[in-house]
Amino acid sequence: MAQVIESCFICDGRYRILWVKAVGPHPQRIIEIEDIDGRARFHGSGADLARLAFSIKRAQAKVQPQGHTGP
Repeated sequence: MAQVIESCFICDGRYRILWVKAVGPHPQRIIEIEDIDGRARFHGSGADLARLAFSIKRAQAKVQPQGHTGP
């Protein structure tokens, strides 16, 4: 069975997340998170990588609140 791999950048392009799209009864899951600046790649279980991606997004949201236009 063929699966589609997609990717997106988060945190202004600092991290790239790769995931396998959901096919049939199989759920979507993250397979890799890459730190673009440090050239480090993080692998692990889908649940661990999902928690890591969520914490990265949450930390970025705390640094740059939405709707903030300047000082």
